[in-house]
Amino acid sequence: MACGVALASVFSSCASWTPVARNDSWTLYAKDGETVDVDRFDRALAPAFRAVEERMGAFRRRVRVHAWDHETDAPTAALQGGVESEVDDVPGIGPARVRAFHVKGGSLLFEQSGVFLGVAEVGTAVHELVHARVAEAGLDLPLWFEEGVASYWGDGAYHAGEWCVDGLACWPLRELRDQYIEDHELARLLALHARDEYDARENLLVHFLGWALVFDLAREAPTSNWLEWRAMFEREAAQNGAVRAARARLERVLGEATTTSWFERLASQDPAVRLATAKGLWKLRDVRAIDALLTALEREEQPELRVAFALNLLLASAEVRVGRTRWNRLAAVVFPTLREGRLSDEREDRALREVYSGLRRWDSGRTRGSQAALADLARLWEE
Repeated sequence: MACGVALASVFSSCASWTPVARNDSWTLYAKDGETVDVDRFDRALAPAFRAVEERMGAFRRRVRVHAWDHETDAPTAALQGGVESEVDDVPGIGPARVRAFHVKGGSLLFEQSGVFLGVAEVGTAVHELVHARVAEAGLDLPLWFEEGVASYWGDGAYHAGEWCVDGLACWPLRELRDQYIEDHELARLLALHARDEYDARENLLVHFLGWALVFDLAREAPTSNWLEWRAMFEREAAQNGAVRAARARLERVLGEATTTSWFERLASQDPAVRLATAKGLWKLRDVRAIDALLTALEREEQPELRVAFALNLLLASAEVRVGRTRWNRLAAVVFPTLREGRLSDEREDRALREVYSGLRRWDSGRTRGSQAALADLARLWEE
């Protein structure tokens, strides 16, 4: 499980950062003595900037982007949201990983706002650039709305050089279905701002709630300016109360019609939409997602999408009990797809070979593969 968490602190070590690349939109920094794959960050940042600026307007200043090694240099003291390490065990939810964060300017160590990316991934960059754009514009937004917009636009897929927003974030949807947020807690989450103190559980819940509300507002008014979504909710809150307005939208999002209607997007004429829809469906832990992906894979012709559907199916089969009949159908299409699949990116294609090699030995649906190779294929399955 991964979630981009807005933090308001710095690392325990105060190592200096050196610019290693610069263009009109951003400056990329690395810690002194560390090497960074500049091209990989460029491939992630370029479409992320286009996606954010298209929706929020152009940045007026270069954004400071830091290539952060989230595996060896976790943030420590006094982190907003109660996060004290790179992986935090959140009560009632489970492990959550900090893969990136944004620091607002004005501290002794950071005069300007900055983005810290632990992964060179487009969706993660989109999420944090939303925070950077809000900070640059000087907007004082409710935390649920800022995190909701970032989570909504940060959910999607990178295809043919562009970021395609999907919007249905499967982990928040599943978690919100699994636990009921009481009215008093809902009221607190709606009232939070980034400057407030809140614990790790509230931090995740405000991300989840924000995503759900923004997702529903965007469905209702897909062509509206993003700030109009906030105005829409404020009008409802003024009329019915914030908790009641949020509860109505939350229940609509959590209804079964949301997922069943989203499965239909797997048949879209746009391959980017099909990929964005499939990516991450395994997190729903729902056999209906498996059936929808199987049907989509059986009719899909594009090689990259076939591999993506197969990977998401494989992961989904490890999350729920599929039964012998469904497993036999799955195995009959997934394994040949992975064996015969070819990807245009050399690194991803090599990783696909490694994953399939690791899957040659399997028993009763329990598969083995290379975690590192799967990480190199994250663009196709990781939400």
